Formats: sequence, structure tokens, C-alpha cells
Amino acid sequence: MNMSLAESTYVGDLGDGLICRWSTAADMPKIAQAMGAIYRDSDEQPASPRAMDIARVLMADDFPYMGPGDFALVEDVSKADCPVVAYTCLWRLRWRYANIDFGVGQPEMVATRPEYRNRGLVRALFAMIHARSAAEGHLVQAITGIPYFYRQFGYEYVLDLEGSRIAPVAVIPEKQNDQPEPYALRLATLDDVPQLMAYYALSRGDSLVWNEAPEAFWRHHIAAWDDPSVQNDPLRTILHGRLHMIVADDGATVGYSRVAAKRWNEKLRVWMLHLAPGIDWHIAAPCLLRALRAYGQTVPAVEDNAKPFSVIEFMLGRTHPLYTLLEDTLPLRTIQPYAWYLRVPDIPAFLQRIAPVLEARLAASILAGYSGEMKIDFYRGGLRLVFAEGKFTEIALWRAPDYGDDADAGCPATVFLQLLFCYRSLAELCAFFPDVWADATAARLLEVLFPKLPSQVHALNNA
Repeated sequence: MNMSLAESTYVGDLGDGLICRWSTAADMPKIAQAMGAIYRDSDEQPASPRAMDIARVLMADDFPYMGPGDFALVEDVSKADCPVVAYTCLWRLRWRYANIDFGVGQPEMVATRPEYRNRGLVRALFAMIHARSAAEGHLVQAITGIPYFYRQFGYEYVLDLEGSRIAPVAVIPEKQNDQPEPYALRLATLDDVPQLMAYYALSRGDSLVWNEAPEAFWRHHIAAWDDPSVQNDPLRTILHGRLHMIVADDGATVGYSRVAAKRWNEKLRVWMLHLAPGIDWHIAAPCLLRALRAYGQTVPAVEDNAKPFSVIEFMLGRTHPLYTLLEDTLPLRTIQPYAWYLRVPDIPAFLQRIAPVLEARLAASILAGYSGEMKIDFYRGGLRLVFAEGKFTEIALWRAPDYGDDADAGCPATVFLQLLFCYRSLAELCAFFPDVWADATAARLLEVLFPKLPSQVHALNNA
């Protein structure tokens, strides 16, 4: 990796009058112009003012994940106004694998003007993003995005992303008496931030991998709605959702939710919904459904021709307590989870980071105290793991010899990420991919080190 790509002074010559470089605060208007031109439905439409606002928000000093110098951009210096023609930016996240935290770099807002596409501009920008992410010590890059595209840059689908149940509002049960609802929603305030952070931590449950949400995230998602431009035009904010507290009839806070603040179609989306331990879902769910229905009737549509509000989409992952209740009472449509793209450029370094978790799995298994080695062929390189009495003594790159084959297992490196993050079991990968295999001893060891485990990694971006 050419680390000079990470430096703020880097300038790369891409030919034909195109250069790539890192942004400064002075670039905000040009990036905004590019966003306004790209994020529209056709060339005939004017530049989108709401899209242009994205640059202003992302490059403000108070945005929680990046600053004004974190856009990697391409500009056409052959033109008098030197327009920005392609861009992406780097966000900084902290994730956890069990109890081990690690840095994650997230590319965001990846886009190219139509007339400049298919020239390799995004590839050049990703080289810059990956270099800066590596320079800052991130062990993983992660992105949520369109099908296939990011595989070109070393990413693989690895972890669940969302998953939902869609409930029609017409069949939400009405309240049967005149008594006040036992639970209601109210907009979160900055005073709620400590409670929000506590509830979010509790909602992790048994998720192996977890996206930490810093205090700055919660504060930004509340305070951004006080921006005068947003108050004048609620559709203008880049934030898609608002945080709500769930309150009991005595005023006590008993949970929280993150709910859409605008619609593109007939759906009101709900991305988070958590109740404190001890709260009865059977009592809370019906009144929360009614509260969300009433709220959804007030949510503005982004487009004038959007379909009328008619369904609530609960985007709460593969499983959720609410799903169990709704399946008994409402006709639901199930949407299976999409997936995060992950890239791990240095697999041995990541394994070193999470080694305590792997050693604990080994100690709790039938292979407790294991001594030996395992060589995994990635077909373009590989991995050698050496153990002594249940502890790692070596985690290193390895390459199969020119003659003979002494590998104990084989797996393409990107596919191995699905095993590493416990997204798929070894048996599933062997069934799916003919080039995934393991001999008997290696198979037992891999099954112990990397059992299939659930993860719900919230995308804490614009949604």
C-alpha cells in the first residue's frame, strides 16, 4: 500500500486532465454541485438542492464520522471551473468482535458523474480511501451498497444488514376502551442521550459483531433537527430518521426507537425498536403500532407522486421480539436481510486482534489444550496457524510450495471472511463453494474457532 495516498497533500494524475486528491473545506461548494447533479433522476432535472445539502452537513466540523478533509475526489482541471466529477469519503467507526474492539473505515457517498463513468475513477478513489484507513490503523473496511459493485475492490458479503417485516396499517388493532395508552412515543432530546446509549448497548443481545455508537452520533441525530434550514424544510436534512423515546403513562422512559422522518413510497420505516428488560411486549406492541401509524400519517413524502402511506416496515434484523407477536396477529411480508460488504486487507493482523476470543472458544471445546498447526490455502497465498496448549504461538502468511500440497484446508481469501466473522458455517461454505475444503482435523478446529453465530450490525449512517 502506497501510504502517500493517505496524505492530505497527495495529488494523483489520472490522465485526460483528471486529477485525484483529498478535499479541503474550500471544496464544499464544488462537491455540493456534483452531488446535486448526480443525485437526480435525469439530466433534464435541475440540480437537487437537498442533495447539495449533503456536502454541507458531511463537511461540517460537528459531523461525527468525518471532517472537511475526508473526501477523496476527482476533478477535471482541463475545464475552467475544475468541476468535481467523482468522489467518495471516509467515515471512522468502532466495531466489536465479542468483547474486542477494532477500527473500521467506511467509504460513503460513492458517485461519479455519468459522462465520466467506466474510466476507473472509483478504483483510484478507493486506493486513497484504503490507504488512509490503513494509516489510521483500521483493520477492516465496511460498506453498505449496491449488489456486486464493491466486490471489484476486495469486498465480500459477510454480515447481515437489516432484514424486515412489513405490516399493513389497515389491520393494526384499534384500542378497545377509553383508557389512555400505556405507552407512547415522544421525540428524543439531548437530555436523553445517556439513556439512549444505555438502551443501545442493551439491545446488542447475543450479536457477535456490533457497531459502537459514540455519544457524538446520538447528539448529532438529535441536534441536526434544530438547524434552521431543516426546520424550514424537513425534507432537506440528510438524516432519514428521528430518534424517539418510548414512555410509559407515568412518564418513565422504557425504550427507544429510530423511525423514518420522510417517505419515498408507501412505507414508514422503523430501524430500531428496543424496550427495557421487564416490559411486556404483549401490552406495549399494540399501542406502539397505533402510535407509529399516527406518526406515519404526518411524515412527509420526498416526491409529490409518492404512494400514500399504507404499511410500516420494521427493519429490525433477522429476528426480533416484535416479529413473534406480529406473526400471530397481522398478515406480514418478510424481507430477508441484505448484507454488509467487508474487506480485511491483513487477515493475520485481524486474527491477532481477536486471538483472545478464539482461544476462549478453543478452551471451552473438545479441543481444549490443542497443540499443532493448520495451513489454509487461499490459492493466492494462505495462512499458517500454530498452537501450543490451546494458545496461538504463530499467526502468519503462508504459501503452498511449488511441488506437493501440504495444506490442511483451502478457501478463497474473501470467502474466508464469511467464516472469520461466523456468518456461515464451514459446512455451509463447503456445500456452497467447491474450492472450500478441510481435512478432518482442520475441519474440527475450524468449526471450534469459527462457529456460526448471529450478528446484527446497525448501519449508523443516514438511515
